[in-house]
Amino acid sequence: MRFSLKTVAAAALVSSLGCGSAMADWHKSYVIEWYEPAHYYGTDTGIVDPGTDCPAGSNPEIDHIKVLIDAGYTEQEAEWLRDQNHPYRLPNHGSNQMAFRGEGRANVYTQPWTYPDPGLTPVSGTISQGVDLDGDKGNGFTSPDGRTGIDNEFYRTVGCWKTYRGPDRLSSGAMTFNDSMREGSWTVAIVVSGSGDDPMNDDDVKVAFYDSQDALVKDGNGEIATDYTFIVSPHKKFEAIFDAKTVDGQIISTEPMDEVWMRDPSYNRELQLLKAQVHLKMEDDGRLTGVFAGYRPWEPVYEGWVRARGTVIESLTWVNLPGVWYALKRNADYSPEGADGEKTHISFAMRVEAVEAYVMHPDADEELTQVASFKDIAVEGPERPYRSFTRDGIVPDKDGVILAGPDAPIVPPTVTREELKSRLAAQKSAASGGQ
Repeated sequence: MRFSLKTVAAAALVSSLGCGSAMADWHKSYVIEWYEPAHYYGTDTGIVDPGTDCPAGSNPEIDHIKVLIDAGYTEQEAEWLRDQNHPYRLPNHGSNQMAFRGEGRANVYTQPWTYPDPGLTPVSGTISQGVDLDGDKGNGFTSPDGRTGIDNEFYRTVGCWKTYRGPDRLSSGAMTFNDSMREGSWTVAIVVSGSGDDPMNDDDVKVAFYDSQDALVKDGNGEIATDYTFIVSPHKKFEAIFDAKTVDGQIISTEPMDEVWMRDPSYNRELQLLKAQVHLKMEDDGRLTGVFAGYRPWEPVYEGWVRARGTVIESLTWVNLPGVWYALKRNADYSPEGADGEKTHISFAMRVEAVEAYVMHPDADEELTQVASFKDIAVEGPERPYRSFTRDGIVPDKDGVILAGPDAPIVPPTVTREELKSRLAAQKSAASGGQ
């Protein structure tokens, strides 16, 4: 049964489960109620309008007919492919043939390098939220509070893409994915514990992000309620622990963590961060705010957008997806293999907001008052699968058939939809020897 507790004393014996008995001098516990990429919004008007972040505004709407013509389709073919009456289009999924516009009619979603870089409008402003990951104050952005050397090339890359652009908590991407979390898709609890006498100023602090199977609870206004309990669900991957200190209530990493994994509010649903750090603040009203940051692999980001229905993403978010691939590759700024290695990761920061909660040991016998790892008692089991209704970024119809391809008929279709499906089924059967 889920329950809410009133404020209780901070220190308590830690369960022997997973970490042995110990006493924390202080601790605070939270649950994430909202998090999103830490992007700075530089205008007071609409998301497509010019601002200090994006002087030309957001990435402009795509002329898809021109895109097809530039890829080698005739004007008649391009117009017919975009025509709502084209019998091979799927409602709400656009034209799957849009995928086949690479060299030799290659699928540009899975082979973006077969398509010339169409460009993606980058952030040209100088302000960004985040953390100085490389220790160089002379590069990167300046934070809104004046810190220099902020590394956030992910923001530079996609911050003018309208799905990522907007005031805090109001970009379309952030609203979509946080709605999913707030409706129970996943939960992340946070425990902060220290060994000093003053929680606001302590040189020995640990911060942990834990999985929980307990869904968030909403109050009467639809906001996430405070002071509910969340039981740690041990996980081999999704447990991130940071060494930190507190300075005037700010929680600041004392050293980067080589690798951590988080739940991610995006199409990926998981986030690997190398050289990860936190910069958080314990607010007077009990909330926890700030960022966690590190270098994330960029290819899974692109693959997530492809899995999310490439044609739909391009149409609704005003982007040419190969441009995202090129831009992420171009702006990647970290290699796990060292300075001379391939840049497979890109600097990234996540803005987080959390409310007070009670976080319990995995067996729910008592409150977790000291950060500890529970990976050693995590039970191996299948992950909740990522639901994808696409194949290579293309949406099959209800029978699993894709009426598109390098050699698909286009203008005008010489057969009906059902006739073409029968033809494709016969070809598949013949290729398999009638089995």
